[in-house]
Amino acid sequence: MHRAEDWPKRPVDAVAFGGRSNVGKSSLLNRLIGAGAARTSKTPGRTQGIYLYESGEEWVAADLPGFGFAKTSRESRAVWKDLAGDFFQERPPLLTVQLIDPRIPTSDYDLDFRDYLHDLRLASIVVATKADRLNQSDRSGAARRMEKDFGPLLFVSAKTGEGIELLRKHIRQALAGRGRE
Repeated sequence: MHRAEDWPKRPVDAVAFGGRSNVGKSSLLNRLIGAGAARTSKTPGRTQGIYLYESGEEWVAADLPGFGFAKTSRESRAVWKDLAGDFFQERPPLLTVQLIDPRIPTSDYDLDFRDYLHDLRLASIVVATKADRLNQSDRSGAARRMEKDFGPLLFVSAKTGEGIELLRKHIRQALAGRGRE
């Protein structure tokens, strides 16, 4: 879905996945929903719209374009920003999963996204991706550093599956807390 007009007409329980370019959103989605539907790439900025994927459960995964560095024009990045803003304002997701790469310093983009979700009063959790690439010492240091800015977080690995079941549990709890009929 590249424009607001493309959004489903019926209300959907969406779980949005957002974060910097190349943080692993699409890879995580493929692992989480058990499909190879989300396009992945080593090149930042491959996700150029909001793509919806059936989860096989009672929610739809919304794969958002990455923010920050992307190999695309400023105009394209501005369009993505507007599209994501419209999505969060007009079709607020049930839960937003903010993905952060624990191997690199927290950026202003990460903090701005955290604050944006907070200002809109949207439920969110923070997920540290690529956990398989950290040894225990590096993971402990990253957790201490990131928890100062984000509070509790969940380490996951799309490659090994670490943390995937716990993430599913968080999503199911968000659904249960929605008061669905």
